[in-house]
Amino acid sequence: MRRVSDLLRTPAGRRLTLVAGPWDAREVDSVVLVDEMRELAEAAPGALAILSRHAMRSCDVPGALRLAGGRGLAGIVLPGPSGTSPEMVEVARRERVALLAGASGHSLSDTVLGLSAAVRADPGLLLRRTREAIDGLGAMEGAGEDDILRAASASVGVAYRASGLAAPGANATVIRIGGRPDGYVCWDGEDPAAAIVAQVVATTLGRVRAAAREAEAARERALLALLGARDGGAAARRARHAGVPVEGWHVAVFLRDPAASSAPSASSASSVSSAPAASVVADAVLREARAAAGAALPGHLGLGEAADLAAPPLVTRWQDGVLVVLTTDERTTARAPAGRPAGIDTGIDTGIETGLGAGVGTCQAGPDGLRRTVSQARAAAARAEAGQTVAFDRLGVHALLAELGGSESALMAARDLLAPLERLGALSAHAVPTLKAYLDCWGSRTRAAELLSLHPNAVAHRIRRIAETLDADLSDPQTRFALQLACHVVLDHDCLPGTTTPITSS
Repeated sequence: MRRVSDLLRTPAGRRLTLVAGPWDAREVDSVVLVDEMRELAEAAPGALAILSRHAMRSCDVPGALRLAGGRGLAGIVLPGPSGTSPEMVEVARRERVALLAGASGHSLSDTVLGLSAAVRADPGLLLRRTREAIDGLGAMEGAGEDDILRAASASVGVAYRASGLAAPGANATVIRIGGRPDGYVCWDGEDPAAAIVAQVVATTLGRVRAAAREAEAARERALLALLGARDGGAAARRARHAGVPVEGWHVAVFLRDPAASSAPSASSASSVSSAPAASVVADAVLREARAAAGAALPGHLGLGEAADLAAPPLVTRWQDGVLVVLTTDERTTARAPAGRPAGIDTGIDTGIETGLGAGVGTCQAGPDGLRRTVSQARAAAARAEAGQTVAFDRLGVHALLAELGGSESALMAARDLLAPLERLGALSAHAVPTLKAYLDCWGSRTRAAELLSLHPNAVAHRIRRIAETLDADLSDPQTRFALQLACHVVLDHDCLPGTTTPITSS
């Protein structure tokens, strides 16, 4: 360990003169610059305090020595040559604090940097600082990234920060998740202990991020299972255990690419599905979605003007787009009155920076309400143009189809009606979209062929086989209506590629 006597032998220390006190009473752990006397009282034990000329204007040297002795400081450096007095000599000896004077005309910053480098280079101190920092990080199990960075910075004496990119030539070490880079831990200075601890910080942040992403993936899986489950109660329990806030008030926002919805084959990939779900949701979209959803909350939940959908949003890929579920903090639901609040009476016509169409469901409570608002958001998004947001309660007559699609009994009946089409072999995957296009086009094979990118004869051949398999008379109005409704309900729920935009006769 370095003491004042060791530092006086270094290049930076040779410019200092011992004025009073022992030069080897305490080990020097750090070097601090004191510009105001109050900073002396905040210095860590073992520090060598270098006083600036500004600090000396209000400095009582014997008083400063007493304060330094009480704090366990190793020494005090006064700027420029300094005289002494019997009182100063006695206080320095009694408090076991070295009193030193700097060379006249020498840069104060050079002295601080030089002595700091000498202290940091001490092997014993390096090992001790490193061990203490690593031990401190090991005791922070379950802490967040900010807390880890703050604790590591305080223990080593450098400012660590996490960054997505590392500047050329900067001090940085890679954060890895599953062996893949996921950002950097950066810091300034040339402290060897900081470089060693940075590796531990990066490893710790990698574990934290991996655990957070696994938990988020588990919540996404549980949410998707809840949306597609026949037994909503069991799925809600599993979602609750996975951390999905199912008991709060929910508003769903569904984002989809209108241009990609007309893709003719299942292999076509929309721009929504080609990027991570979270990256598709711009901050502006979330702000606007919260504003639209929050408009329904204060007057209905009795939570005051500050009420909002405060829980972190759930973002996941779903069907042909990205689903965002905004949820209130579940702790507020105990004060909410019974009954369902009214829908969102607002709309956003522009401002979706991603160029996606967005649908917003109405505010719903509980697990069944979560399923319902998601179904509503999906139906509203199907009628949104690029860059437009459509609220479900503005759909008018189209809301009826959406409500039917969200009904479990209606979905089961529609699937049972169309179930014989599974016997068509290779055609079965295209049977429902073909039948829907044909019926939506009022029986026009030509218009259906254009929508499906097929030859009219191919459409005629498919429709003939479909009608034979269903044993259905497509000239009967009630039969046509029932099959058309069943196709919409099934396809709106299952969201097969190429069928998400309603096909009309106009």
